[in-house]
Amino acid sequence: MTRQLLIDADFTLFMACAAVERESRFPNENDDIVHVVHSDRAEARANFERMVKGYVRDLRADEAVLVFSGPNNFRKEVWDGYKANRKATRKPLCYWDVIADVREAGDFRVVSEDCLEGDDYIGILATRPSSVERIIVSDDKDMQTLPNVKLWRMGQIIETDDASAEEFWLYQTLMGDTTDGYKVCPGIFPVAAKKVLEKPGDPWTNVVEAYRAAYAKDKDPTKAKWLDRSPEELALLNARLARILRSGDWDRRAKRPILWTPE
Repeated sequence: MTRQLLIDADFTLFMACAAVERESRFPNENDDIVHVVHSDRAEARANFERMVKGYVRDLRADEAVLVFSGPNNFRKEVWDGYKANRKATRKPLCYWDVIADVREAGDFRVVSEDCLEGDDYIGILATRPSSVERIIVSDDKDMQTLPNVKLWRMGQIIETDDASAEEFWLYQTLMGDTTDGYKVCPGIFPVAAKKVLEKPGDPWTNVVEAYRAAYAKDKDPTKAKWLDRSPEELALLNARLARILRSGDWDRRAKRPILWTPE
């Protein structure tokens, strides 16, 4: 069986380019020190390709697919505050040039989709029926919201199933994600979130009830940050932001995501 790696190329390239940045210092006419950051494009590309080949070697894969994010993230249409806290974070030098070089060279399969984050494109590919054995290479914990996949994360293989994926996804729905900028259900902490998910009955109903309880306890939008939405709307917003797309969440003809909706 062919073993294919689906590599989170955004993260891998970021690390590769950041690692080769150098700082130089020069005195100016006022005897002040000017700090200049510079990078070697060829070195950045070589570092990136070395990392990719290392994954292929260590995981004994037959091929690697480099998955990059597209420019128009659909989650910003779902909520305009998504990743707004990252606007000031720059890409390392040579980042975009290395992508162009790797695409042109054709040594690896490089893919992206205009409205998708790389994570979502990986999720769609990883959950699509295939005779190929696929392994996701990513340090993003949210990949564990995908059912029945193999994930290489932080040096170990994690295998998910339907139950573990749903639990991880609903846990993120309750806990939010400060990295991506969406908020925790007020009053919910890790232990409380796990208790919600351990309750008998329908898991989604229990998550919505947790939001309702928090809303009833504190309706002050300046504290709870309810964003002028009902608790049901907020639960659904977080669920959509936390869910990595699966093959069934993608309209291949329209090239648009199918947003998750409770039954």
